[in-house]
Amino acid sequence: MVQTGYVTSIQGEYAVVSFKRQGGCGDSCASCKLACASAGVTTEIKNTLGAKIGDKVKVEMKQNAFNKMLLWVYVFPLIMLAIGIGVGMKVFATLGYGNVEILSFLLGIVALGISYWILSKISKKTAQKEEYSLRMTQIVK
Repeated sequence: MVQTGYVTSIQGEYAVVSFKRQGGCGDSCASCKLACASAGVTTEIKNTLGAKIGDKVKVEMKQNAFNKMLLWVYVFPLIMLAIGIGVGMKVFATLGYGNVEILSFLLGIVALGISYWILSKISKKTAQKEEYSLRMTQIVK
């Protein structure tokens, strides 16, 4: 994954870089007229290039690591929700409860909450790994 952003401030050895969020329509807002103003995204990145405020920098992350992150953030919670609902349907129907669908949905929401708790634990472990961090590769002129 390669993105280009602007350095908005310097905080010690880190640079705060702001990226323009890509719109779902392909980012041709002048011809789109849907007025889907997309807010920017800001993150801190180690300033290995000595970038200054206002510099345009190219930032990269390994594609494999980016794909793993997407899988964990989007697919894992969805799978946990589906498992919670599926298990709930079986268990509550077997136990003879009324409103099986509502109870199963609630169990799915609990499973979704558990998935976010698991993701927070995984996030703390992977935050220290170099593989999952953004890095500056070039100051664009």
